[in-house]
Amino acid sequence: MKIIVTGSLGHIGKPLTEELVQKGHTVRVINSKREKQKEIEGLGATAAIGTLEDADFLTTTFTGADAVYTMVPPANFFNPNLNIMEYCTGTSNNLHTH
Repeated sequence: MKIIVTGSLGHIGKPLTEELVQKGHTVRVINSKREKQKEIEGLGATAAIGTLEDADFLTTTFTGADAVYTMVPPANFFNPNLNIMEYCTGTSNNLHTH
């Protein structure tokens, strides 16, 4: 299967990616930081560098996938203007519509 994973190098995404690759799946991992590409590729996955806020990026990345595992990435909680509900809703809407 072709599987997309978000939350790629955290406590859930990294072991999930490792297991999926070990089981023979083609895994594409989303990460917003280009410097993480080598680490992702070291897991046997392909890196897709971009953000969950970019609807065009998601459309391109999700095209052809059999399954997508999504997590809403952490927000900047030090931002005094952060509306956490708006952030989570916006990200979820981007993921849902693509």
